[in-house]
Amino acid sequence: MANTYQEERPVQGSEVAEAEADIARTRERVTRSVMALRQEVAKSTDWREWVRRKPGLFLAAAFTVGFIWGRRR
Repeated sequence: MANTYQEERPVQGSEVAEAEADIARTRERVTRSVMALRQEVAKSTDWREWVRRKPGLFLAAAFTVGFIWGRRR
């Protein structure tokens, strides 16, 4: 009966070390990307940052809400 699997060739130490180094570099890049994404999401969802970016808009919105609320009473 013929063997249908490819013959395994021995893996040399330098190939293993190169693969491990590549995995470590990739892991580091993913870690940095996730940290940057986390910071960007936190910054984008922080209401204080929105007010800092567009204070006039929030001042106008607060005035409008106060005006409408005041007229109802």
